[in-house]
Amino acid sequence: MNTLYSDFIQKHLDILSFRDLAPKTISTYLSYLDEFLNWVEKELSGKILSEVSYEEIRIYLRYLKEFRKLNNRTINVHIAQLRDFYLYVLHKDWDRYQVPYLHYDQFLPKVPSVEEVNEIIDSISNIKHKAEIALLYSSGLRVSELCRLHCGDIHASKNFVYVSRSKNRSDRYAVLSVKALDILTSYIRSDYSAAKKDCWLFPGQKPDSHICTQTVYNILKNQLAELGWQEKGFNCHSLRHGFGLHLYEAGTDIISIKEAMGHKSLSSTEVYLSLGIGNGRSVKSPYDLDR
Repeated sequence: MNTLYSDFIQKHLDILSFRDLAPKTISTYLSYLDEFLNWVEKELSGKILSEVSYEEIRIYLRYLKEFRKLNNRTINVHIAQLRDFYLYVLHKDWDRYQVPYLHYDQFLPKVPSVEEVNEIIDSISNIKHKAEIALLYSSGLRVSELCRLHCGDIHASKNFVYVSRSKNRSDRYAVLSVKALDILTSYIRSDYSAAKKDCWLFPGQKPDSHICTQTVYNILKNQLAELGWQEKGFNCHSLRHGFGLHLYEAGTDIISIKEAMGHKSLSSTEVYLSLGIGNGRSVKSPYDLDR
């Protein structure tokens, strides 16, 4: 981390911490600021930060785009951190017209069909891996949520999964599939008979640790490679998208899907309206309606 501007970094950290952001988010935001400060130190000879011009900031953003090859969406996060830094740490005005957010294309996610999801899960021979992927899809979980589950979070009698401190910093309940519960039960009986309620549902290799997100991503990636499906573009989040889309295709209303997925805003859920139409959802053009 940059030492020349360490006091500024600490002040920015204090502000981020006050916002009660996730530790990983704070770390990412600090790294973005640190990258800017390193650039100022190298390219502008450690210029006084309050004297860095908008033109110089735009040169830095071009550096991110052309040299670092960052996409516009990521650059916008950098811009947001610079804005907060200038406003709340340097107490300097920020002109959004001088440093505007960049436009970026929004592409619909790659989503497997119900048949493809079933084929993926059925093809996994390792019972622990099968349970992880089955629960990930059937409950519409984020990978981070899956990794942090305890055995006591599975409520078989009431068919729900308790998700603590999800992405939106709130607890929620996710649906528990009967089929996924069968796989989970087999995993517990065969591989994890000593499990207690306060134990991690999917322990990691280190003592008292849970499985890490990258491990889950690798499990699915390797399984897709075994099926010869590398070109389909699926990943763990594709399974969560599949959960939402398949609910919508089955006739579930969008509000219920929002709650099932733990979305904070309905706008996050509305992508399944577009995906549903693209997959042949029964939406008729008014031109084809009977008069």
